[in-house]
Amino acid sequence: MTVKKKILPLLVFAVSLLHCTAAVQAAPVLAGHTGLAAQTLDGDAVRAVLLGKKITLGGIRVVIVVARAGDAQNAFLQSYTGMTTSQFLTYWRRLFMTGGGSAPRIVDTEADARKLAAEIPGAIVILDSSNAAGLTALAAN
Repeated sequence: MTVKKKILPLLVFAVSLLHCTAAVQAAPVLAGHTGLAAQTLDGDAVRAVLLGKKITLGGIRVVIVVARAGDAQNAFLQSYTGMTTSQFLTYWRRLFMTGGGSAPRIVDTEADARKLAAEIPGAIVILDSSNAAGLTALAAN
């Protein structure tokens, strides 16, 4: 058996595996603490909440929880605000420094963000929908 004949099945397997992995990844979702269960946000409301223009949902003050990095979060922010996670955090730093809002809670990982959002009433977080168990979906991308 030649080297080409040995490599071809491995290459086909690797491409199939990558395709399956991409299909398993779910869509980004804006999720919140279970106390926000009665809330559903349209695109304009999502943008207003993320940019600090709307600070309460159902009478509860919003606390934005942000992971330092995350593909789902980045895609969602790009879609609704036109910003990357880094640009979003810079926006909030400026807003906070000028007295325009409460800075988001920043954590290292998406798992930490989910855990914190589950603990804080009014907290919202952007996650891959497959990781949003225990939270209320407020809007999907």
